[in-house]
Amino acid sequence: MSQSELLYKCLREYFGYDDFRPGQRQVVESILRGENTIAIFPTGSGKSLCYQLPAVIFPGTTLVISPLISLMKDQVDQLIQRGIPSTFITSILSEEEIARRMYGLSQGKYKIVYIAPERFYSEGFMDILKEVDVSFVAVDEAHCISQWGHNFRPAYLKIKDLIEQVGNPVVAAFTATANRRVQQDIIRLLDLKRYKLFVSGFDRPNLEFRVERPRDKQEFVLRYVKKNLGKAGIIYAATRKTVEDVYELLISRGVPAGMYHAGLSSRDRVVAQEAFSQGKTLVMVATNAFGMGIDKSDIRYIIHYNMPRSLEHYYQEVGRAGRDGKLACCILLYSEDDYHLNRALININYPSVTLVESVYNRVLKAGDKGISLEALLKGNISKQILHSALRKLIEYNYVKLKSGVVYPFLNGRKFELTQEEIDQHKKVELEKLDKMVEYCLSKRCLRYNILQYFNEEPTFTKCGNCSVCGSAADGTKRKFIDDLLKSILNVQGDVSDAGGDDKADEALLDVLKRVRERIAKKAGVPRQAVFDDSTLERIAAIKPVTRKQLLKIGAGIEQRNVELFADEFLLEIHRYLRKRTIM
Repeated sequence: MSQSELLYKCLREYFGYDDFRPGQRQVVESILRGENTIAIFPTGSGKSLCYQLPAVIFPGTTLVISPLISLMKDQVDQLIQRGIPSTFITSILSEEEIARRMYGLSQGKYKIVYIAPERFYSEGFMDILKEVDVSFVAVDEAHCISQWGHNFRPAYLKIKDLIEQVGNPVVAAFTATANRRVQQDIIRLLDLKRYKLFVSGFDRPNLEFRVERPRDKQEFVLRYVKKNLGKAGIIYAATRKTVEDVYELLISRGVPAGMYHAGLSSRDRVVAQEAFSQGKTLVMVATNAFGMGIDKSDIRYIIHYNMPRSLEHYYQEVGRAGRDGKLACCILLYSEDDYHLNRALININYPSVTLVESVYNRVLKAGDKGISLEALLKGNISKQILHSALRKLIEYNYVKLKSGVVYPFLNGRKFELTQEEIDQHKKVELEKLDKMVEYCLSKRCLRYNILQYFNEEPTFTKCGNCSVCGSAADGTKRKFIDDLLKSILNVQGDVSDAGGDDKADEALLDVLKRVRERIAKKAGVPRQAVFDDSTLERIAAIKPVTRKQLLKIGAGIEQRNVELFADEFLLEIHRYLRKRTIM
């Protein structure tokens, strides 16, 4: 059996799919060739399959490093249902359960083991790994390794040591939000001397972006939700209090809604999340604690009641909308108060190093018996600031929190965090906040701003689907756009269905040449190896909107080129046709 046949056999048998999503196959094949790989794919594009499928095929054990404990559990449950022996090891488990799973790991019981990064501080864990046949290490949420990323996790800096410890197996890093600076940090801090980089287009053409400045945000939300009853949507707010206020408003006006924030009990959060995922609750009001691991494709709108702290957070959150490919609306309600609120929250999140050390010393003094969270947060200083000091200690793996009790992570560990480190990370967050404000106040196409921020060269100046340069919000072109989006990856259709004639559309040809230039640069191949000039001219004449139409054009169009490059070209043809129709 050839590797290609084995690939599709495992894809069908274990995951139930007949084909890959755009970009997935190239990443999987790179990993299976033994190449270190970095994949930057938008939220909802199927990153997990890109490491789970190679893990099934590789001999030995695959380690998946992830900071998202709830997501780990969900994915392990799904893998076990698919017949793939898997487990996760995190600090939320009892010591006895951790020991049991570690023994299973040492015995080669699991194909895939998810690990929270704080495990790297455990010498016992690292010693056991030396005896394990690790063939592949997958780093999820890889932006966490960079101080320029939007969720810096110091423990990620230890991944390089882990890779060396297990004999330098194949490494793959995955993230949805990494600009060029963060990409370079991932490469450097994982010490990847040779690697393949795959950057999928950040553009989500079915998402309509709007920035609104209503006088009364509550009235705007109420009116919008009532107008869209029967559609699934998420309303994000910056604080628990705002979440509760908006939730109570909707309930009091007869709108069924759910609520989710970190202040609710674990059981209440699980019930709320399941009700939304299963469609029993259509509207969810939540802080950004909600959304990770939500497998729901038909979310039709996302409203940000408050401006998020960064474009990374914003794009990750709106990326949960419209995963079915149909049109979805992303509305950000901006006010100057949001800037001051976010700045205050950032200031609170970065307490003085003196306070952090003082809290740490109290935990150390308590020793193995720990100190209750309630007792730790008592004092003359506000609970919010003490919480921030505790979060810093958890982030840097000085302490761990279990069942409301705080324990030292490692007894006697010396406190080494400095004020300079805290100030540097605070500065990065404030810079990102300024970029978020620029986006909200921009007079330039919102989609253009997003793509440029993530170092993608836009091939347009107006998208025709945002609040700056016009949109389909009035519904006049909505059916046309939905139909066109549906057709892009449709395997049906013939060349006769495509628009165009024998003469190339010069404006479209110019766009396609820029796309070819971008792909060639990214893939490190000559332009002609993507599509030659005569093929591009034929594409610009026919204007195919499906892969099948593209393949039927004839000479110069090869199946492999379609698999590798087609989707970016089809996306631009779709955008060109949409703009021409809307305008």
